[in-house]
Amino acid sequence: MKTRKIVAVTMAGLMAAGLAGCGGSSSSTTTAAASSAAETSAAAESGAAESGASEASQAASGEAKYTIKLCTEQTADDPITQGNQKWADLVSEKTNGAVKIEVYPNSELGKKADLIEMGMMGQNVCTIADGSYLMDYVPDFGVVMGPFLFTDWDAMYKITGSDWWAEQAKALEDQGLEIISTNWIYGERQLMTKKEIKSLDDLKGLKIRVPNNDISVQMFNLLGAASTPMALSDVYTSLSQGVVDGVENPLTTLYNNKFQEVCKYITMTNHQMTFSNFVVGKKFWDTIPEEYQQAIVEAGEEAAEYNNDLYKEQSQKMVDTFKSEGTTVNELDAQTQEDFKNACLKLYQDYEDNGTWTKGLYDQIQSIINS
Repeated sequence: MKTRKIVAVTMAGLMAAGLAGCGGSSSSTTTAAASSAAETSAAAESGAAESGASEASQAASGEAKYTIKLCTEQTADDPITQGNQKWADLVSEKTNGAVKIEVYPNSELGKKADLIEMGMMGQNVCTIADGSYLMDYVPDFGVVMGPFLFTDWDAMYKITGSDWWAEQAKALEDQGLEIISTNWIYGERQLMTKKEIKSLDDLKGLKIRVPNNDISVQMFNLLGAASTPMALSDVYTSLSQGVVDGVENPLTTLYNNKFQEVCKYITMTNHQMTFSNFVVGKKFWDTIPEEYQQAIVEAGEEAAEYNNDLYKEQSQKMVDTFKSEGTTVNELDAQTQEDFKNACLKLYQDYEDNGTWTKGLYDQIQSIINS
């Protein structure tokens, strides 16, 4: 965590120098570095002195008073990115231009972990974060990213609508992070490899790229692979050069990153059904008036549904698209699927036994899903 904070401080400094930051009530314009600090300070002092009437005038004129820099690792044509742009459009409409969301795909502002730390420091950044990343701050959040946890998307809405979820979100606020949108379907995660996988034995020893979070690392180690964490943007080159033997992600993400050019086998493991949240630092969030916060949250709900519809539409076509481009797509038979699931169940027990997760957490989530 200490290393992340050091990197985050550096990134925050670079953003302040090179990007137009907007927090509290200050306006944002890109200027020469020499005058940036003075102008930011003057803008803040001016903003503090503004009356409600002046703020209303700014909103009416369509001038952005609050800017949120939304950065993800997704490609520009990913459903998530298209949903982000929809969110930006809706927020502008609902606030009459007073709040602006700037969308940065392809990790343009930095890696997820660094962006989260920057948000906690008060920067006006927002990023995508599933339970495996939020687990660093509220450990029990990680269970929603557990392997083979549920099999349909209705379970997602049950989980995020539960008292348990509200309690975790409150605990996250206490750590300095605010979830401002959830229920963004990221997808059923599948396995893509250079060699064909039809059983657990076929997976043994293969170097599989996983996200840099403990759940993903432990899961693929339990499956017999050699988990290899790295940024998604580095995977294509690593596959090409033989640094890794495979990668896992939803089909849309695998395709949009063109991994089919260097990997020719997909195994439909459905090892995780993943959904994402968008988080900002509470320090920055609390500078935004409540009426604008509500507009951002409402727009986020609409944009999430837009993303989910896009994902479902695209995912239905993905298998045929992969096959047409020379990729072999294999379904696991029922017994092999059960073998994969059983190999991963130890993860839940281990996390509960070592105190990472609350005792009985897995059973509690299953109870919510089955309610």
